[in-house]
Amino acid sequence: MNFIRRVLMVLGIAGIAGAILRIRGKSEPSTQRGGWRPLNPPTDLLEEQISSQK
Repeated sequence: MNFIRRVLMVLGIAGIAGAILRIRGKSEPSTQRGGWRPLNPPTDLLEEQISSQK
């Protein structure tokens, strides 16, 4: 019985600590930088591929 109480106490403390960290850890969302850029291959490469497929 003592073991179960200790386990419940540890789980409770961990839950409270997690909730505090979650609440205090909130900050303003950072601005998004970077990301994917559209890929624009040179037009002469596209023309070579089209002519080789014919």
